[in-house]
Amino acid sequence: MKLLIVDDQYRVAEGLQWGINWRSIGVNQVYTALSAYQAKDIIHQEDIKIILCDIEMPGENGIELIRWVKRCYQHISCIVLTAHADFTYAQEALKLACADYILQPASYPVIEESVRRAVQELCATAKKKELEQMGDEYKKQEKNLIRNSLRNYLTGVVSARQFFKLQEKGKVPVMEQTVYLLLIQIIRWNSPEVWQPRLLSDTMENIAAETFEQNWLQVIVFVADYPCFGMVIWGDKLPDEDTMDCRLQFINSFYQQFFKCETAIYMVTPSPFQDMEKTWKKLINYRDDNVSLSNGVYSGPRKTNKGISYRVPEVRRWSELLKEGHTQAVAEDASRCLDRLVESEVMNRNTLREFYQDFLQSVYYASQNGDGFFKKLFSTQEEFQLYLDGMRSVDQMKALISYVIRRFDGNLEETVPEELIEKVVNYITDHMEEQIMRDDIAHYIHLNPDYLTRIFKRETGMTLKEFIIKTKMKEAQTLIQSTRLPISLIAAKVGYSNFSHFSYSYKKIMGVTPQEKRRGEAEEE
Repeated sequence: MKLLIVDDQYRVAEGLQWGINWRSIGVNQVYTALSAYQAKDIIHQEDIKIILCDIEMPGENGIELIRWVKRCYQHISCIVLTAHADFTYAQEALKLACADYILQPASYPVIEESVRRAVQELCATAKKKELEQMGDEYKKQEKNLIRNSLRNYLTGVVSARQFFKLQEKGKVPVMEQTVYLLLIQIIRWNSPEVWQPRLLSDTMENIAAETFEQNWLQVIVFVADYPCFGMVIWGDKLPDEDTMDCRLQFINSFYQQFFKCETAIYMVTPSPFQDMEKTWKKLINYRDDNVSLSNGVYSGPRKTNKGISYRVPEVRRWSELLKEGHTQAVAEDASRCLDRLVESEVMNRNTLREFYQDFLQSVYYASQNGDGFFKKLFSTQEEFQLYLDGMRSVDQMKALISYVIRRFDGNLEETVPEELIEKVVNYITDHMEEQIMRDDIAHYIHLNPDYLTRIFKRETGMTLKEFIIKTKMKEAQTLIQSTRLPISLIAAKVGYSNFSHFSYSYKKIMGVTPQEKRRGEAEEE
């Protein structure tokens, strides 16, 4: 532990430095300063824990120095050592929460005992903080254990017996207890600030817990298969399904506003905790049927119009149009067909799968070299993933249509205009203070968003999102280095309304937090 003696009389400071057996009371290094200015310089450079300070000194006095210490280094313990028995000084020292007020002349044993008490108090405070941190860490680990156990139970990885200790503590429901199991799906983000899964599940859980607080219900949210989350709700008296539906409508709306994304919540009738695995499979089926990616709360399978059957599109007509070069007409017709199926409430995963097969079949017939064409068309990992995802949702099917039609003219070796990347960079620079969306950039340069994403990655080696974040963080770094603007204002200047997201993104790119960077700049000065 390091101690600093501040006294304008050199002999007094030196006498204290060498006249006390500091190591015997837990102090391993002692510094001296003859003025408040020197003291501040030492405090900036060394991890001082205790200050022995005189009051009457030329320039800034001891009380003013202690006031500065309490404002900037609250962890330092201050002991006043003075020959002036002035009540005003003593009163001010009391207000500043000084550890002791010693009147000179005082013997070394008296001073030694005062410092010993300060050392013991600092050690006790440090131990308490360490225990609190250990407790917080244990709670975090316990929460992760509970979430992982629930996720593994859903998939049959762990057995009911492995929940025994958690159930004893009341951390999870007992096997016979009736619970609500929900599946929450992030459908799409409406902001470039995408929340991290762990932070997202924590915040989702807090919002839901506050919503059900009056019902004395317990809530756990866990990452199931990102972007999907599971939510378990249980308690002595569960709401009925109508009440639960109303609460979930509110939660879903709050999630959309708070997280800046669109979500769907899938719910079934409450069932015993031991049936969670079966219940989860039902929820997965509900999610998979939502191929139109509609947001909202669903308490059963997506309703489809059973009276209307899916009519196979005219595959041969599309093939002929493609052969004749009317590619845009096919793209528009196929997209309209998808929209009609959604509006007619015919669209489900089986309908989408049939459409997917029919469309690709028409492309295959129209190409002069079917297998060879498809191998070139989906030659990269990103392109092949686009091919696989086409049957997962209507939006992804439209993206696949757009991609295939755009490249059907036989020119599979695309060339990118030289000014294209420059236009993207200029747009990002000009809109630095905004939340920059991929679709906005694509609209500005008259390109399909998925096509823009793919060629940008190919030309620059990074995704458009990664480039936007990196550009914003470099601008933030420049502002931190060249201005004295508050960090929160700098975050706003690069389009971040959520300060924690800004700080996380900055550290991820730059290796340090914005605050650490600012402190580093100040120390260099």
